[in-house]
Amino acid sequence: MKITFVCTGNTCRSPMLAAMFADYARKVGFACETDSAGVTGGGSPVNPKTVNVLKSRGINASDGVSKVFDENLAETSDFVFTMTEEQKNYLLAQHADAKVYALCDVCGKDIADPYGGEQSVYDALGDEFESLLGEILDFVEKKSAKTPDAEA
Repeated sequence: MKITFVCTGNTCRSPMLAAMFADYARKVGFACETDSAGVTGGGSPVNPKTVNVLKSRGINASDGVSKVFDENLAETSDFVFTMTEEQKNYLLAQHADAKVYALCDVCGKDIADPYGGEQSVYDALGDEFESLLGEILDFVEKKSAKTPDAEA
């Protein structure tokens, strides 16, 4: 199973949550691959404050480079989670067949962008994501358990 997390520029929220969810899934024995992308941008380094959050949690933090969500990710992702409802609607307009959900479908609210904030804002985002990991997994498991006929 492949789960892709999407934010605006793929430098803060989505790479943080992808790494945190991969670590969580490994610890609880849920087999999946995670990826991340942005609705715009591409080619920028992951924000150093995001890397700091991950390293402080003992998660192997990659100094990766951002990429834009594309047709390949739309086709190969079993689940795509955006940080906002607006991003979800944007992706669905571009990739109607993708399985896109906003995190507000899981937790009831959009996830604010920390870009430009102090390290404490990124740390708080890490705490927020930490509290959502189990809910995201529950959401994925419940949606995966449904047959295509049940969703129609």
